[in-house]
Order: sequence, then C-alpha cells, then structure tokens
Amino acid sequence: MIADRLDLPTPWAARSLSGTAEEGRLLSRWMGQEYLAETWHQVWPPERWSDELRRLHESRECGPFLITYEGRRFAYVEVHRPLHSSIAPFQPWSRHDLGFHLAIVDRALTGRGLGTAFVSDLVRTLFRCSPEAERVAAEPDVRNPACRRVMERAGMSWVRTVRLPHKEAALHACPRSRVRPAPERPGDAAPPGGRPEARHPAV
Repeated sequence: MIADRLDLPTPWAARSLSGTAEEGRLLSRWMGQEYLAETWHQVWPPERWSDELRRLHESRECGPFLITYEGRRFAYVEVHRPLHSSIAPFQPWSRHDLGFHLAIVDRALTGRGLGTAFVSDLVRTLFRCSPEAERVAAEPDVRNPACRRVMERAGMSWVRTVRLPHKEAALHACPRSRVRPAPERPGDAAPPGGRPEARHPAV
C-alpha cells in the first residue's frame, strides 16, 4: 500500500487526502483553472473529486497528497505504482517502482525554480520511502514543454512518448543509481543557466 505520509524535507510538507467535502471543493476549484484543465482534463464537480480522492486514498496502489511550501498550498500530487497504472505496458516495471502525477495549484508560486526543487526532493523522498524501488516515473503531457524541462532538470530522463487514454505523454524516469544528492537550500537555487521556469505548472 502507498504510505499515508510523505516525509518531505523543509520547506515542503505533505498531507494525505481522504476525500472530505472540503478537499473535493478545493480540487474542483484548482482543476477548473485553465492551465490545469488543459493538461489534467479533470474539470469535475466537488462531489466527484471527493469520490475520486476517497477511491485513491483507499487504493493499495495510489495515494493523493496536498503539498505545501513554507505553509502555503503549493501542489496536488498522486503517488502510484506504475505496474498498476496506464503506463504499465510501456516499460518492465518492478512491483516496487513508484510514479507520480503533479499539479502546481498556486500559479503565483511558479517561475521561481520551485517546481524543479520540489520534483528533486519528491524523487529522493520516494526512493527513501520505498527502499526496493528501482525507478521513479512521471508522464507529463507532451504539450507541456515547461514541465518536461522540470523533469529533466530534476534528473528524470525522457524515455519515450506514449499514448494514454486521456493524453499523449512524455514518459520520464529516474533510476535509483542516478538520484541526485539534496541541495543545501532546496527551492532557493535558480534553474540551470539562471533562467526561471516557464509558467505552465501542470505535470
């Protein structure tokens, strides 16, 4: 079963979502934002989001989380097992491998290198939480080059383009052997080349 907690390093914190009415309202509002509607395709009413969060929370192979940055709501994350997901046919996953879906829900926090810093910390955390995992995977929409750059900068290499039921995705993966050491000040460093990330924060 996916853990009910993610022990992320400061300045991040994660809270498991269980499908309360308030959580359903939050997700419905966040996913109704144009930039997330274009990449997640889950513009659902609060009741459906509550049902979905409850289903994910009770699943043995997936877990939904709210991520905060310095106490401010930052992102929605779904952690899952690739072997039991829509990307299962495209690689020989082990039963311990992990994957994630990420949506940065506060657009005011984009363009500051936080996406890359968070993905880097999340990958390290997932490997630490699952010692037998060999890879961590993600599959951003191919039409979202900014998020694909975030994956590359965080050490997740492009594997191939795949057709999923709801999108064409750029499959990325990071093997345990390539996980990067933690920076001294996660989230503060500028991306490579000193350029801010493009403002399209749905992964």
